[in-house]
Amino acid sequence: MRINLNDIRLDIYENLKRGSSGETLAKKYGLSRVSIWKFVKKLEEFGYKVSREKGYKIVEIPDPSPYDMALACRKGLSKYIKDFYFFDEIDSTNRFAKTVDQAVVVAKKQLQGRGRLGRRWESPDGGLYMSISLNLNVPIGEIPKVTLITGLAVCRALKEFDARIKWPNDILIKGKKVSGILCEFVGEELSAKIIVGIGVNVKNEIPPYLRDKAASLGTLSINEVFTRIISEIGILLERFEKGEWSKILSELKELMDTIGKRVTVRIANNEYSGVAIDIDEDGALILKNGEIKKVISGECFYTNY
Repeated sequence: MRINLNDIRLDIYENLKRGSSGETLAKKYGLSRVSIWKFVKKLEEFGYKVSREKGYKIVEIPDPSPYDMALACRKGLSKYIKDFYFFDEIDSTNRFAKTVDQAVVVAKKQLQGRGRLGRRWESPDGGLYMSISLNLNVPIGEIPKVTLITGLAVCRALKEFDARIKWPNDILIKGKKVSGILCEFVGEELSAKIIVGIGVNVKNEIPPYLRDKAASLGTLSINEVFTRIISEIGILLERFEKGEWSKILSELKELMDTIGKRVTVRIANNEYSGVAIDIDEDGALILKNGEIKKVISGECFYTNY
């Protein structure tokens, strides 16, 4: 399903949530009553429940709800996004996002979800799997900052859970991973786009072999988590473009679980170990182990905490 953020269906949908007659909607938007009826039928086929007692009124929405998600994008990310795509099932939202511009892609289930280094990301029903195709016109060296900004957005969206960031791209709750982020740079540097992939364990069951390392939120809807994340990303991207990276970095450090931990960071065939003492202006992790080492990216493991 593709929904342009200027699609009239979103306006009609908002009216249906408040309640309205088919005749009123037809006159308001210059459509036939049959067109309104057909749209209502499509909604019902998709899992929306519509009362017909006094006109039409949506009384129950599915979770996830593509129309509510598209509205969230219109409200919180319209400066950067023009289209919303929704799939019941897809191989990878990041892969699809590479084929479109200025779009948010969501799937109920991924068949080939990926994390860092191409590792499989378990993506069963009940989780939030989304990717954002952004045209930010930033150099490739800024990718670590975008990853961290996204992590901060997810943490802010889950503030009641005391979510924290494990550098560079994991979100933890009580020490267990609840979300992962994968940012990719596509195209030539002067005409490139950034694909921001986000996976959140919302209501999905964690496989037994991962339960000591991962957790699901359990108490929020997928719609709510998506809406919060989109809103926070929109706010933080605007601040980033206005030159507020230093302030954003200060907020990041307050929520950075990694600082103070003894860690090992793997980059290709190299490993760097030490105590994580800071995140610098480039978003790099600063390690101390007799000497100071700056690590721009890599896979981070806690080794003693």
